[in-house]
Amino acid sequence: MARAFGFNIPKPVGVTGIAGRLLTDLTAKYPQVDTSTPDSEGYFTMLEKLYPSGISSREITFDRGFTKESSHRILTATFGDGYEQRVRDGINTLNQNFSITLSNRIWEEIALISSYFDIIQPQSFPINLEKQTGIKVVLETYSVMVGHDDVQSISAELRRVYEP
Repeated sequence: MARAFGFNIPKPVGVTGIAGRLLTDLTAKYPQVDTSTPDSEGYFTMLEKLYPSGISSREITFDRGFTKESSHRILTATFGDGYEQRVRDGINTLNQNFSITLSNRIWEEIALISSYFDIIQPQSFPINLEKQTGIKVVLETYSVMVGHDDVQSISAELRRVYEP
């Protein structure tokens, strides 16, 4: 079984929830006035490319070499003779940050991901790391790199949060 590193984006349909907000954002950014005439940069053409044959969510997989940085919150009491006591500070003391890159993707996929990042902020969303699923993270920053008209990249900084 392959190891999964990524997250899922629901199909932008409806009027409520994340899918509804994503639909509103994408149709505003990529309008297609006449749905009977194909528009290569319109929302409906984008949707057909990214969600073929009735798929309800798109799995976005991180590129190789993503970074996971971990540290613990520690309380330290230092005494004059060089002795110190250390204890973990609270519950969920593990701080984790992730740096991800999604390189050389079609522009439609990068547009979908950046719209998802725009509408999900400041909420948390789940990512999958190896066999750990549903790790909640929040987006700190992201940037889009345009290398060519049809091929783009996106990088993001994520921070783990402990929510129910």
